[in-house]
Amino acid sequence: MQKSDKSNYPKELIDNGFLKYADSSKIDSLKAQLTNSFDIYSEDNFKIAHIDAEELAEFSFDFFLPNLNRILVKRDIKLFAHKLNDNDNSFDALINGGTIQLYTQKDLDGNTFWDTAPRNFFKKVNDIIKAKHVDEQFYLLYGGNDLHAILLSEKQFAIIAEYYKNEPKEIPYKP
Repeated sequence: MQKSDKSNYPKELIDNGFLKYADSSKIDSLKAQLTNSFDIYSEDNFKIAHIDAEELAEFSFDFFLPNLNRILVKRDIKLFAHKLNDNDNSFDALINGGTIQLYTQKDLDGNTFWDTAPRNFFKKVNDIIKAKHVDEQFYLLYGGNDLHAILLSEKQFAIIAEYYKNEPKEIPYKP
């Protein structure tokens, strides 16, 4: 697909509130980045955070929680997360008072826990967001040490998915 065929996507994203929470002093440069290179990855848009699946699976929430909370505080949400107990056989986390199992022994043995842990974590986070009546949800992008989470409305997700329809690895996915 040629760039000219994709020229409406940045405007559609902007028109659908993609920069709603961005700092007003950075709106012009963020619009230019979107328009010129469909740059949806700037932390200045208060939509995306680097997570790192390994850190999450190892219960190192302090690695990414500050960045998540930087995004969520704009939506009147604050996340608290920690390992439920110090038992090495426990894969449970406490997130805002609710317990979830990030992964199972089978996930660990099958080496799928880096995929399972983020999915379970963000399903819980999305439940918290939904309970606050926010019209966005976290989608995941990439995986492993490159895992990112991006907070999108359904319409914003649809625009990004359409933009990257020929590059499926660039399309965010539901946890």
